[in-house]
Amino acid sequence: MIPEDNVDKITEQKSAITESEPVASLTLGERIKAVRLAWDWPQEEMAEILRVDQASISFWERDKIKPSGSAMVALAALFRTTIDALEKGERFIIPAAPGRGEGIRGSRVLPRSVCLPISAPDKVTIVDLDSGGLTVPQLSEAMISLGQYAKDNRKVWIVVE
Repeated sequence: MIPEDNVDKITEQKSAITESEPVASLTLGERIKAVRLAWDWPQEEMAEILRVDQASISFWERDKIKPSGSAMVALAALFRTTIDALEKGERFIIPAAPGRGEGIRGSRVLPRSVCLPISAPDKVTIVDLDSGGLTVPQLSEAMISLGQYAKDNRKVWIVVE
C-alpha cells in the first residue's frame, strides 16, 4: 500500500496535472500510477496495452517490483518519454492521454503472417516498419538503436536467434 502522504501527493498531482508539470519527487511506481490516474485508465487497460498482467501494474505502482527492461521500454514509449526520465524522475512530465482510437492500442494492426529474416548468432536484426530497412547491429548497439526508435516513436520488429 502507498503511504498516506504519497497518496495525497498522487491525488494532488492528478488534480494539478499539466503537460509541463514535472513529477520528479515521486517514486517510479508513483509516477506510473500518477500517469494512469491522470489518464483515467484502470490497471487492466494499462496492462492490456503493455501486454502484461494486471498484477504487474499493481506491483509496479506499489514499488514492490521494478518493471523489466522490456516493460520499461514499453512504458517509456507509452508515456512518450525516455527510460532515464521515467526511472529517475528528472524532467519527467505527465503526458496528455492518447485518444481512445489512437496511440498504441488503436493503431495496432497485427499481420496474419510474417516472414522475417534469419539473424546471425550474437546479432539482432531490426526491421524498421516505416522504411522497411534492415539493420544487423551487435547486441549492445541494438539496445541503443531501440532506445532511439522508442524515442522517435518508430515501429520496429526485432529478430533474435
